[in-house]
Amino acid sequence: MRSAHRYICAGLAALTLGTALTGCSGISLLNGISKQTEGELGDTMSNMFFDFTVNSAGTVDSYDGYTPSDGNQLILCNITLKNTFEEALPMYDSDFQLQWGDGDEDYAWSVDPLEEDGSGMPTNDQMPLEWSMDDGAVETYDLLFEVPADVTNFSIVYLEQYTDEDGNDGQGDLYTVYFTV
Repeated sequence: MRSAHRYICAGLAALTLGTALTGCSGISLLNGISKQTEGELGDTMSNMFFDFTVNSAGTVDSYDGYTPSDGNQLILCNITLKNTFEEALPMYDSDFQLQWGDGDEDYAWSVDPLEEDGSGMPTNDQMPLEWSMDDGAVETYDLLFEVPADVTNFSIVYLEQYTDEDGNDGQGDLYTVYFTV
């Protein structure tokens, strides 16, 4: 079962998706994003909480027995995270979204990781649904996405979201890593 965080993020992502692909000025004015950082595979993106690097991305026929439905393909991304926040961080696979195209439906969340014991921890290398990442920890995971078969240009997107000292929700910068499969 998905955490409440995933659904909140889904709503926020749906609101920002249309403008996220229109350009930096539209994002800044409409959604309060002050900065957009762009990169490619292998680039390290540093945000206020952690560094992340999308090490690789490509298509796969199946992943640990999971196959795409007709008309779709699987995109497997390998990502390394390093906690630079100086305390443990709550992390979620829904922190990362795959995007393509200009439409309001041109995005995907990662496929739920396989688990056998109900712990929420994957039985493979997939990123857990949620976990705590220790201060200074460096962790590498797979993110698996099911997307339309005819798409070749993608981006992995991370939007800084936080709650400040006064309990107010805020958002910071947008980080986008582009790749073609």
